[in-house]
Amino acid sequence: MKTYIECIACLVKQAVEISKLHIPKDSQDPFIRDVLVRISSMDYSKPPPVMAAEMYSMIKGLTGITDPYEEIKRYYNEKALTLYPELERLVADSEDPFETALRIAVAGNIIDFGIGTKDSIQIRATIETALKDRFAIDRIHELRQRLTDARLVLYLADNAGEIVFDRLFIEQIGAGRVVCAVRHAPIINDATLDDAEDAGLINVCRVISSGCTAPGTLLPLCSQEFKDIFESADVVVSKGQGNFETLNQSDRDIFFLFMTKCPVISREVGVPVGSFVSLHHDPGL
Repeated sequence: MKTYIECIACLVKQAVEISKLHIPKDSQDPFIRDVLVRISSMDYSKPPPVMAAEMYSMIKGLTGITDPYEEIKRYYNEKALTLYPELERLVADSEDPFETALRIAVAGNIIDFGIGTKDSIQIRATIETALKDRFAIDRIHELRQRLTDARLVLYLADNAGEIVFDRLFIEQIGAGRVVCAVRHAPIINDATLDDAEDAGLINVCRVISSGCTAPGTLLPLCSQEFKDIFESADVVVSKGQGNFETLNQSDRDIFFLFMTKCPVISREVGVPVGSFVSLHHDPGL
């Protein structure tokens, strides 16, 4: 997927938020001007996460801060963990634990600092909506069928906090056959190995770093270990917009689970903003 002009606004918004968090007020103006200059020279034919990775690398060089959202990620891991026992009971008591857990996992994709702020993200309300509303694109049955005989499932995680809800769905898939991949280093509020440990995910299934430092899965930047599993997995389940943006033209089939949280992605998949999506990309069809 290419970068559209609307994506530039999101990048600038993130730079402004970071400047407010970590840069002295009298240095914010030159910082933002520098960001704008660098963004103007980026390659817009590449996916938005490529540009985001370049911008965050620049921010790290200018500020020395490697994880601007470290405290906020911890906050959302803890917040999600407080909901976990209640949601675990909800899944266990439901008529269809698999679909209930999947819907909760997709609702967890609302925790995204590329599109929202700490005070604007409504987790419980989003879960309630996901549990009762129809998915705008619904390939849940197809995914269930494909998982029936799968021996190896690669699960691409997205954000901190969200990965707590992924636990519920991974347990329904069958944790023993799941490898979950997280980001190699902090980028926005994407989940890393540290976040997976905080969320208890490492106690549920095997968790690896993808090797990628962008907020998505850029295969040329991924580790050989990850690429080997990506190619050999019977099923790949991909969470979040960033993974969709970087893998929606992949040569292999992938099940994408996410919320459409911006007009660009909504336009790309042909559904309204705020939709829940279970999409199957199959280049062979």
